[in-house]
Amino acid sequence: MTRKTHHQKSPDDRTTFFSEFRSPPASMLRVKQIAPVSTQYAGDASPGPIDGVHIVTHKNRWSRVALKFHDIEPGAWCEFSFQISWHPDEQARNIHDFAALGISFLASDGSDIDFTHVPGLARAQIDPYSDYIPGPAYLERSADHAGSSRVRFCFLAPAPARQLLIAVRSWRNTHAFQINSVVLRQFAQPDSADPASADETTTPSQAEIDASLRVPYNWKTLQSEPVWFRYALVQGRPLSVRGQMLVTNAEHEGGLARVVFRDAEGELISPPYPDTLMVPAIGAFINIPASTQARRFTLDLAPPAHAATVELGFQAKRYDAPLQLIVPLEVSLPDELLLENIWSEEVPGATGFLELLAKQLHLAPGNKSSAQSDLLNQLLDREALVSPLLIHRRLRVLQRGERSQAASDHLRLGAFPTWPLPSDPNWDEDPFRSPSWRLEFQSLSWLLDLAGSENSDSLAHALRLALSWSASNQCGQPADGLSVHPLPLAARAEALLELLSKSLKSEAKVAPGTLLALLGEVVRHCFALSQIISQNVFSHSVYQLHAASALFVLARAIPRVPLSSHWSSIALAHLRDGFDELIGPDGALNEPSQHYRLEIISLGLILTAVLEYVPEAQEFRQTITSRLQTAILTAIALTDPAGMLPPFGDAPPGLHHASWLKRLIATYGQGLASNRSIKKALSYPRGPRTFALPNTGVIVARHYEPGQEWGYFAAAISEQRARHGHDDCTSFVYSSGGVRWITDPGGAREFETGPVRQYIAASRAHNVAIPDGREQTAGVAWLRSTTVLGGVNIFEVVSTVNGPDYHHRRIFACARDLDAIAVFDHFETSDRPISVAGLLHFEPEVTTTLFNPQLIMGFRDQKKLRITPRAIIGRLAGVEIVHGSNERPSSVQGFVSRRPGTLEPAGALRYALAGQRSVCGGVIMAASEESLKAITRILETPKLDDLLKRSSED
Repeated sequence: MTRKTHHQKSPDDRTTFFSEFRSPPASMLRVKQIAPVSTQYAGDASPGPIDGVHIVTHKNRWSRVALKFHDIEPGAWCEFSFQISWHPDEQARNIHDFAALGISFLASDGSDIDFTHVPGLARAQIDPYSDYIPGPAYLERSADHAGSSRVRFCFLAPAPARQLLIAVRSWRNTHAFQINSVVLRQFAQPDSADPASADETTTPSQAEIDASLRVPYNWKTLQSEPVWFRYALVQGRPLSVRGQMLVTNAEHEGGLARVVFRDAEGELISPPYPDTLMVPAIGAFINIPASTQARRFTLDLAPPAHAATVELGFQAKRYDAPLQLIVPLEVSLPDELLLENIWSEEVPGATGFLELLAKQLHLAPGNKSSAQSDLLNQLLDREALVSPLLIHRRLRVLQRGERSQAASDHLRLGAFPTWPLPSDPNWDEDPFRSPSWRLEFQSLSWLLDLAGSENSDSLAHALRLALSWSASNQCGQPADGLSVHPLPLAARAEALLELLSKSLKSEAKVAPGTLLALLGEVVRHCFALSQIISQNVFSHSVYQLHAASALFVLARAIPRVPLSSHWSSIALAHLRDGFDELIGPDGALNEPSQHYRLEIISLGLILTAVLEYVPEAQEFRQTITSRLQTAILTAIALTDPAGMLPPFGDAPPGLHHASWLKRLIATYGQGLASNRSIKKALSYPRGPRTFALPNTGVIVARHYEPGQEWGYFAAAISEQRARHGHDDCTSFVYSSGGVRWITDPGGAREFETGPVRQYIAASRAHNVAIPDGREQTAGVAWLRSTTVLGGVNIFEVVSTVNGPDYHHRRIFACARDLDAIAVFDHFETSDRPISVAGLLHFEPEVTTTLFNPQLIMGFRDQKKLRITPRAIIGRLAGVEIVHGSNERPSSVQGFVSRRPGTLEPAGALRYALAGQRSVCGGVIMAASEESLKAITRILETPKLDDLLKRSSED
């Protein structure tokens, strides 16, 4: 592979500031533009014909151009943009991952920093963090006549990063593409409420910092007292622990890791230990010097004979020189105990895998005539399998009730129609062309419904199907690639474990070969789960919790397998880290999807219940209990009177959240139900209520009286572009008179493909305002102010999701009884023309009629909704209603997603505003003439008029 490096000719001029003294004085946009200091090419990528042009070939994953940037402002948001031109014969036009963006964060000395989470980006393996560039079909809306378009990516540069390495990488393109006009800008929204943000730098305000990191990084500050970690060992095998320490400068003395080995009884094995140092005051330790600011380390531990556990205590060498330890740590066994190194094509199948593992672990071989029975007796603990913990079956019951998914000859998975179950599946079936259905199918959870039917042959049928799946999914050769996704992997692991348990308790004798094959699959799934969580690819994700929970359950059920204690210890460690990452000490959830927030809460409460009698889990239970109490109180408060959570972020269809919550509290939250605040929330208090807590990421207002028509309003202000997020920051939903008027398209992005996937996550699918045709990017929003005027609640929200060219505020005004609301957007930019498109999406059952540019009516049954556009600064520039428009993938509009894989046409209202340098305007919505007049009077008061017109300078 050839690699070419180009350096910029004028490094002293590589940073340009555009702030008050560079852009027009009225703008006040605080932006810093940074040019690359060097450019590298690899995989046949090359410079273009003129300076600043880069050509990336179709050598997928390897062809790339990498640009390095210095002088990064830590803690500020970045926008990386460029012009991309594609080949006229490009075949990969309709895919979401046409090319990839890979980003590395570096300290000021150039050392790599391993952040576990970066807002706006996803963890990856080829590059540390990444995002995808969609295919030309999704860019054509903004393309010029030459077949090129400008693409923009926003992400946070977390402290203490001071340099960036950004690669534009070939991914699935079939021809070379070209990029040029590369620009990196950092920016911060001015906040008049924060005096510290009034300077000319790109240092964000405290409100923006809090919004960007609602749940702080799960780092451990190391001082002179150690921070301890405990791991179980595999007898006679080394253990590797990898991590990173951050110091303020390379002259820092660094840290050390104390090492304590204990035997199976918990008794200390006295040092010295191999490959460690020894000081009487602290015992055995391993030195971790700080040669760079971000110091990666690997501790290769060689346990003494009879060691069962190791305890590692990380600390700074001096009390006055603290440092940061980045967690979670990566813990791994030697290569010979990796799944791919145990499996052999010469000895296929789950039974063969178990036999190879027994050989690798030097287990005593049995007689040839009884080898399988002997191995089964060695590895199977029948008592431990009587009542396995089973997290995922419990979660499914909470979500869906006791509804059965399977009968002997058919399946009904999720929201899909009934499907005839083949007697001998190929295990690559996809009858509904839906990733969502495939994930459910590959989970094999439905086998438990099959095994639990009254038919005496039902268990045998379920076992035949389980073994059929096993035979069709050899290691590294899945029949369906989605079967290795963490969700079906975790659920399937527990389903196979429960089948093994049922087989042992069955009156009909199950053959030893079948039991051994089931046990082999359970053990194989343990290896896969442990490798997934140890790599930390799914950190800051509910997927990590699913995988760690399943591994813990499996490991506890097979205590005779020599790796079980090790698996149990790393699963518990990752559960601790996972909940620390996703739920802050104040109960704030770092997850944009309300659906997955409730799933995280449910997993937490299930775990606190099933781990009650597990001694090593008691500290974990105590830590998360109070957090879960706050989180579930918030979830109850946010449900609407019909029992649904706000549909922001991924919102899989077919679930009723209030029923889910009731089952959760009744089954696992009896202690919480006695809490006064939760008890009051469960009673669903009457009258008007508002919830505008900054750490929820949602603003909610509701009006409820039993037997009367209800009203509900919710707006999203959470971090955008996380794993389950949509581009819906500042979007809202609205119901009045018991009717859902303004809705969200719903759907779950990760369970869709093609145009459906791209549409449901795009800004144009949500109730947002889009300036100059630029859809939202990653970013945050925060609640700047709240006030009440004449019984109307006013919420002022500031956002960064429109990038560095705009200062944006959205103001919501909600009548106390929610018979009327108003939504206004204020955009400021440099001294140039600006146009803004506001969007409202209606339920399919709502009929919308455009009477004139000043009045749009919505009708549902006998109810009416009056919608009046209004310009405060600038002018109205048109109104239109779109219904089911899908002429091209980049401009799909007017649909909702009520079933996976499909879009249902629905009305969407688009209102336009235009002006010079700034615009302010929006819509008033009212259920009656009286409520329309009442809220209009409030909007015309001097105080609210001043808020709407207020400049970023004020």
